[in-house]
Amino acid sequence: MKIPPALRIGSVLLISGWLASAREAALRYKFSTGQTNAFAIEVMVRGENGAEVTTGNVIVVTKDVTTNGAKIVCRGNLKVETKPTPQRGPNYYSGYMPMRTLNALQNGCELDLDDRGQVIRDGGDYLLAVPLGKLIQSIFEPLPAKSGVGESADSVVALDEPLWLGPSEFLLNPSPNGPPYYGGFMGYNPRQAQQGALKLSRHTVWKETKITTTADTVVFNKNTTLESLLKTGNEPRLTASSESVMTFNRTAGLFEKIETQGDVSSQTETASRKAKVSLKCHLLSGAELAAVLNPPPPPAPRKLAGAELEKFTADLKSPELETRRAALRQINGAEIESPSPELVDLVAGMALDSDQMTIMTAANFLGAHATSNQVPVLLKLLKAADFSSRQPAVKALGRLKDERAIQPLTELVARGSSMYGQDASSALINIGAPAERAVIALLSERNADTLRQACTILQQIGSADSLEPLQKLVTDSEPQVSQAAVEAMRAIKQRL
Repeated sequence: MKIPPALRIGSVLLISGWLASAREAALRYKFSTGQTNAFAIEVMVRGENGAEVTTGNVIVVTKDVTTNGAKIVCRGNLKVETKPTPQRGPNYYSGYMPMRTLNALQNGCELDLDDRGQVIRDGGDYLLAVPLGKLIQSIFEPLPAKSGVGESADSVVALDEPLWLGPSEFLLNPSPNGPPYYGGFMGYNPRQAQQGALKLSRHTVWKETKITTTADTVVFNKNTTLESLLKTGNEPRLTASSESVMTFNRTAGLFEKIETQGDVSSQTETASRKAKVSLKCHLLSGAELAAVLNPPPPPAPRKLAGAELEKFTADLKSPELETRRAALRQINGAEIESPSPELVDLVAGMALDSDQMTIMTAANFLGAHATSNQVPVLLKLLKAADFSSRQPAVKALGRLKDERAIQPLTELVARGSSMYGQDASSALINIGAPAERAVIALLSERNADTLRQACTILQQIGSADSLEPLQKLVTDSEPQVSQAAVEAMRAIKQRL
């Protein structure tokens, strides 16, 4: 059967018009309460001294939906692997360092987004190297108003030296393997960080890829350039550029695939650095999604009891250091129910050993089994260089609610954005009212993240004494601090 020419022409026009309207329709994120998505992530920062690769999954849950936006809760399981650039000489190491867990998103973060991807309220996130920005905000890129049109904006970010490694909160996430890894391989020592604020000028252009765009997906090429308005001599202190290929799924209302490559260059009066950064992200579905949302249970820990435990205790009393160390290695990952006070004291004595693995193993044991008798040892562990030794000590002090820990824990919070600062906040909340005065003193600090954490603590333990100091932060120029102070005052007044 022949189709009349007029009808054929009309059909073509109709289809063409429909595709054009599909492309031109303003894109919007789609949110529904309880919706759960997961993304596979790979981030690489490659500098002159080596590369750092972050991989894992991020789970995003829509908590509340408003008329044109939503509150999303995010948590991640991310690991970092560091590979130094091979150096000549008898002592260089050319392989990957042991993978370490990145806890920045393990406790979750919250973001309020509108349906264009603009951040209304930021409840914390894992920051990436320039020019990628925050991890969750890299997944929920602000959608373009119109394809092919450039968008420019100025922003202020906190940065550390070397600037190409990105925002300061990214750098201050401490390595479980200690400062030497950054100092040795990435050219960065946290103890020598020079933190500062840079005002950046950013220009972004989105271009729709006509060939690959369909009725269900829109593929964009996104190009971004930025440079600091602060200069070193006649040159910007930091410049960066990135190119992205991004596939937006209209049905899901999410980006299903993002690939970004970028270059960063920074210079100060005394040094210059360059780096390449990349982000790969894809939305999981089917079996991949099920595996992330329902991972297999971890294997049951080995139990140490009976004659084996008696021998272990006897070996810890040995005059031979290596015998004691070998005995302690036996409890790494083992389960000991109700250890005797003698055993806990013996392990505590090993917590101040010179061997890092011995210290870490003893600290993990004390995190679960320490009593008030071991508080002096736990306080010494707070000063350990290795995060994996500090963290269990912080948690043990919070569990014991010993007031001797209040001042050292507030000093950790005073360091600002860090994993151990957040653990210290939780410990102070557990200690409760006796910690209130020391936490109020933190409200005079200048670091915004310290102020926010102090407000969060007082939200849980504060009394009427906290209201006046908190009131002074309600008008703080940092929105997160102001919001945290308001929420803390509201919670305290409800208790009163």
